[in-house]
Parts: sequence; structure tokens; C-alpha cells
Amino acid sequence: MFFLNLTLGEFAALLAALSGIITALYLLDRAKRKRIVSTLRFWVDASRVDEQRRRKRVRDPWSLALQLLGLLLLLLAIAQLQWGSREQAGQDHVLLLDTSSWMAQRNGASNLLDEAKQKALAYVASLPPRDRLIVMRTDGLTTPATSFTNDRKQSFQAIAASQPSFTALNLRQGLESATRALHWSGSGRGEIVYIGAARIANSDDMPAATPGLRVVTVEASSENVGIRGIGLRRSESAANLWEASIALRNYGAQARNVVLHVRFAGSEFEPRRISLQAGESGSAEYRFSTSGAGTLAARITPGDSLPSDDHAEVELPPAGLLQVAVFSSRPDAWRPLLDSNPRLHAIYSRPDQYTPHPNADVLLLDGMAPQSPPQLPSLWIMPPAKDSPVPVAATQTDAILNRWHTETPLGAGLHSKELRLPSAEIFESVTGGIPVASTDEGPVVVAQGGTADRARSAVIGFDPMNGPLRFEVSTPLLFANLLRWLEPESFRAFQLTAGAVGLASVPLDAKESAQTLKIVDDRGLAVPFTVRNGVLQLYTVRPSVVRVLSNDRERVLSLTLPGMAEFAWQPPAATPRELPRTYWFAPSALDLWKWLAALGGLALLIEWLFFGQQRPLRLRRRTARSESSPSPREELANK
Repeated sequence: MFFLNLTLGEFAALLAALSGIITALYLLDRAKRKRIVSTLRFWVDASRVDEQRRRKRVRDPWSLALQLLGLLLLLLAIAQLQWGSREQAGQDHVLLLDTSSWMAQRNGASNLLDEAKQKALAYVASLPPRDRLIVMRTDGLTTPATSFTNDRKQSFQAIAASQPSFTALNLRQGLESATRALHWSGSGRGEIVYIGAARIANSDDMPAATPGLRVVTVEASSENVGIRGIGLRRSESAANLWEASIALRNYGAQARNVVLHVRFAGSEFEPRRISLQAGESGSAEYRFSTSGAGTLAARITPGDSLPSDDHAEVELPPAGLLQVAVFSSRPDAWRPLLDSNPRLHAIYSRPDQYTPHPNADVLLLDGMAPQSPPQLPSLWIMPPAKDSPVPVAATQTDAILNRWHTETPLGAGLHSKELRLPSAEIFESVTGGIPVASTDEGPVVVAQGGTADRARSAVIGFDPMNGPLRFEVSTPLLFANLLRWLEPESFRAFQLTAGAVGLASVPLDAKESAQTLKIVDDRGLAVPFTVRNGVLQLYTVRPSVVRVLSNDRERVLSLTLPGMAEFAWQPPAATPRELPRTYWFAPSALDLWKWLAALGGLALLIEWLFFGQQRPLRLRRRTARSESSPSPREELANK
């Protein structure tokens, strides 16, 4: 016999302490009695003699014995007394069921996971009845499906409910989690059994030697060709032109020929035949023009036993052209500057056709100040001094622009010195104003942020289309910075990527930092991420679309492809590979705590029935006898 919950020393200490307390209560209960005496001398002698006489014995020894017996039985139940040896008490085991994306590979009418489930059920059925088991599903992450239990029905249900995931297997993490689970179980250490295809994503994830490991593999074909990713970005030369790159990989050991079919918004490109050697990666480049949104879908034929990576799709947004409403009496002067940018679409109107809210994104007001302020972001070109949105301090002729405020994004890339301005308006410093360019007398280009009742605006205090200024390199760059600041969404660089579920890495530009990034998924929830050495890293466990937003760039990661395992893991030669024998009549220790708890409760119940109900009666009888008996003073008087 042995204790499962307490050591022998702990059990003895608890029994001695509680028994001593109960015995002391019994002695104190019988030692003190109330007496009425005639004088103090009689009271002292009587109480001393009575106390010494009554401390020599316990009035109800059988009551005390029953209580001590009940206490002993309950403590034995708490200590979980086992009949047998510790070797027969049962062990704890961990079942690692591989649910990675590779387990979705077809094998006739079923897949690899179905075969792994059958072997997992057979393993559970082979365990002795006393052994406990925890079922853990392992893929990119390892999650427990049950707790440690010897309820085989619960284990069978967890195994049957397992489905292939979209992440590749991280076996090192799975074995480490299983080892920790055994360490924390607090019972006899059994074995860790892994059941799966033993295909891992990276060679660096090879697990270390694990004591008590059993590996039961399912046979899988390694011949697979799949789509590894799709990259899409807008061309720099035209707003409607897209450049696409589709990556393929042959994971098998034999050369394969596949046909790549690409379709966008109902239009299908000419199929391309691609040959890939064993373990080789390849890609196909496409260029197409579209102004609307649509779905770019790629598919390879013929299919193979793993169809989940034979198809991929990416949603393209509509073309992001910036609509600029130009109100000017000289539209021909603006056409060379505005029409040369493929990201802009200018709409020219006369000043008398002004409306505060045209069908555009930005207003350009050339030498005018309308009565009703614009309700859209606006760019003002040398407005009348009295009606300027930024107060004009002075007007200067033959001014020299000698400073660009490059500390702000509005002045980024502007470095030309001493530009001569035939005429310039010098603006006052205002609250919320952002100076962009200045002379010695003050700023000549100022931007103002928007408020609740006023849209963003920027004011240029000179005519950039007058004379040699129109040929300066800084002029188109200044306009690009101002328009990007007024309507940043239209100038945001856009990049689309279709990749695998799991760990995603995105290289960042030198000016991008973790503080400037905002990352959300397709549900609008924030996605945790880290930035190390200029590379953004994030992890997903299910197919999702992740948006990475920075100052002037947007990246959309369509993480819908399954993560692929490229390496086969070979366990150590001494590792058991077969299912264990079935133990139908294995010897086991007998757990006595239920019987001990019942007997302990029965002993306390008997004590209460025989002695507990009589205590109030005996107390009343003693009180009555004390009241009816004559006091010592009365006895002396009678004598």
C-alpha cells in the first residue's frame, strides 16, 4: 500500500495534530463545572478536588474513539491510499496527433489524417485502464484537446474531431510541450507518442532527443507541386498597370511538368507549361492593365494528392487615381505638370464655375479666393492677400527662397537653394501651420491641418508656373508632396502578396519603424507583430487577409495558402515505431479513497446518533440535579 497525495510524514503530522486537538476538547469539556459554595475557602478546596478527580478519565471514551476513527479514515481518503504498488498505479501518457497541412494529402478516398486517427484510436485502446492520457494536436502550434484523463470516450471524441490545419508542422515545439505536460502531471511518467507523417517545415526545427518517445508514422507520398505565393504591385509607369509574379515549387523527388492557368475578372491568360526539377522553385511573370477591382486566380494542372496548394486567389482593389479639380483661367499652363503624373486625373474648369464640393478628391485654386470655402482638401496658388486662408504679412518682389523645411514629410527630397521668385507673399506664423519653404523674411509655402469645420489646405505664395520656375526640378516634387499630404490614401504605394498561413516576414523600408505601422486582419482586429533588423514578422493560425499600413505604403497579405513541410524527419534508430500491445488485464493498484471516505463518514454519523443527541439531555439533567441539591450553607444550617 502507498499514499498517492501525501507522504507518510505529512499524514502522521496531520493525524497527531488533529487527534490531540479533539482529545484536548474532550478533557476540557469534562474538567470545568459550576459550583455554589458558602465561603471562598470551601469553593477553592471543592473546585481543586473536583478538577483533579475529573481529569483522570474521559466521561465518553467510546464517543472519542469513534471520532478519532472517523478522522483516521477521512485522512486516509484525503491521502488517497492505494492498495498495491506504485508500479501498478498507472502512468501518464501524451498523444501528439499531427494535424498539419501535410496531413490533408489524399490517399484514395481518405487522407493521411484519417489514417493517423485510426492508429491513434488503436493506441488509446491499448493502454491499461488505470493509465491517464492527454491528447494534443500539433501543427504550427501545439494545443491540448483534452486534459489528463483515463476516460477513453473523451479521448476518442477528441481524436475524431481533429481536422487538418493550414500550418506546417513544428515538431520541436510539439515535443517540448509534451515533455512539459508530463513534468506537470505529477504522476508516473509514461511515454510520448507522435502519430503523423513526420514532415517538418524547416531543417532548423529538427527536434532534440526526447526520452520515452514512440513514433508511429503514416506513409505519405512526397510528390507534390504547389503554388508557393503570388506577388502583385502597381507599375510605376501607369496607374492601371499591374505586375504579377506567381511562384511554384516541386516538393517531390521527381521532375514534374505542370500547366499554369491564370484568370482575372473572367478573362483568362494563355496557359503556360512549366517544368520543375526535384526540389526546384520557379515563377511566372504577368503584366496586365485594369482600372477596376477583381480577383486574380491561379491554378495548376494536373492535380496531385495535395489539392489545397494547387489553387490561389488574390483580390485586387480598384485603380487609385487622384481626382484633381483645377479652377484656373490658364489650364494650358497646368497640363504639362498635372497630366504627366499617371496617378493624377485633372479636371479643368474656369474660376466662375467654382463649386465648394465638386466630384473630385482635391481642389486646386489658381489665383482666386472664393466666397464659400472649399469643403475638400485644397491647394491655393498665390491667392489675393486680403482673402488668403493664411494671413499675409507682406508682399516681396525679387525674393529668394533659401530654405526647405525637410524635417517634415512636406519638404522631403527638396534641396535646391536660392530660387529667385519674381513676387512672393510672406505669410504670418499661425497656430497649426506647417512651414514648407521660407525666405529670410518668412514662410512662402504653408500647410494647415484640417479641423471639424475646415478641410486640409496648403498655400503657395508664389506662381510656380511663371518663368523659369516651371522648369525647376523642385516644382513637380513640391506638388507631389503637397498632394500626397492633402490626400494620402490616393498616393499610398500598394502591394499585394498571397502567401502561406503561419509565419510571414515583410521587409521594411529604412524610414519605416514599428511606431509607424498599423496591422489589422480581415475582421478589423489588430494583429501582434515584431520588427527585427528591418523585417516585420507576424504569425497567423488560420487563412486571413492582413493589411500592413505605414505612412505612404499599404501591403495586403493574403495568407490563404497552406504552409508546406519540405523536410522528412527521421527519429533515432532506437525509437519504438510500432503500436504497443493491448493490456486488457494489466495489474493495477486499487484506489480505496471512496470506501475510506464512506467509512469515515459512517463512523462520525454513528458517534452523533449514539452520543451527540444525548449531550443536551445529560446537560439538562446535571443542571437540574445541581439546582435541586442543597448548598453547603443549607447543609450547615440543617446541622
